[in-house]
Amino acid sequence: MRREPSAFTWLRRNLTETVTPRGRLRPNLYRLDVKDWILFEPSTAHLQKKHEIFQSPSRDKHLIQSKGCLGPQHEVLELLLDYLPQRYPENFQVAAVPSLGSKYGPDTTITLHAADWQMEYRVGDFAHFPLELASRLVLEDLVIVEDGTVVAGSVLFSFTRFHERFGMNMEQIHSKVPQYQNDLEKPVAKVFATLRDDRPMWRSNWNVSWSDDIMAGYSRYPHRNQGISTAERNLLFEELKYKIGQKGLAESAWLKVEYQTLRRLCHHPSSVLFTIRTFINSFQELESEPLAAKALLQNMDRLQHTEFKKYIGIDDVDLFQTLRSFVQDACVE
Repeated sequence: MRREPSAFTWLRRNLTETVTPRGRLRPNLYRLDVKDWILFEPSTAHLQKKHEIFQSPSRDKHLIQSKGCLGPQHEVLELLLDYLPQRYPENFQVAAVPSLGSKYGPDTTITLHAADWQMEYRVGDFAHFPLELASRLVLEDLVIVEDGTVVAGSVLFSFTRFHERFGMNMEQIHSKVPQYQNDLEKPVAKVFATLRDDRPMWRSNWNVSWSDDIMAGYSRYPHRNQGISTAERNLLFEELKYKIGQKGLAESAWLKVEYQTLRRLCHHPSSVLFTIRTFINSFQELESEPLAAKALLQNMDRLQHTEFKKYIGIDDVDLFQTLRSFVQDACVE
């Protein structure tokens, strides 16, 4: 895996397979090499956006915890304080001050360097919400799932309406995802039931985004807006096709990929940490990624006759063919 991954990294390795040849959704899970758990590079946009949102009135829509889940949050923070300075020593320095049997007591400080972004944090300042500090250190969204239900999380970049989905189980969260109930509900439940703390997993998925905004929202997927009618949705596609006709696909669309990891907490075995790193790269860059383009083309062809293509937003025939032609051209080395 490259030091600075992108939306093309896992497609290039043919490790992102949305559906089987018969059109069934795949869990697409692999054993995680722990060195690839957290993907950090000195990009400040995500860190700055978290800093901004966590100090704004919209904080409570993106950063939420339920009562009684401080233990798992502390464990997540300790895992990161162990991992980050070892994996990325040029970006993280931790001055540990043990206290009451804890390796990282309240006076422990963490210094983060990323390009022109530098912050110093004190563990004790986040005693009421340890996951907030954990989130401020990484580019990922973080979600803690306990006995199948979301109990704490920091979500800005991967999906919308976290505050509405908080407290739901996996089936409820994915209830409106086509094919999820038939294809993935049982496999996902099995994964959560059998996941071991010494065998974390990872997966990746892809989507077409119509915006390069790092914040999740309907600007990326206007077709998913639940407040619009079928006629309005069709009109959106016409507008997108007009934009492509004026500017070209390369300057009108982006490839959005999520790199997700699942890790059961050792000291809180009923809890699983779900990390989501979101990458958005222009389709223009696909022209220099023939292996990723080949894998994406295979994904698209398998999706062509599925319900799930509507979720991705490639159910419009003309839009699908425009996108497919562009991806097919990019396959040529």
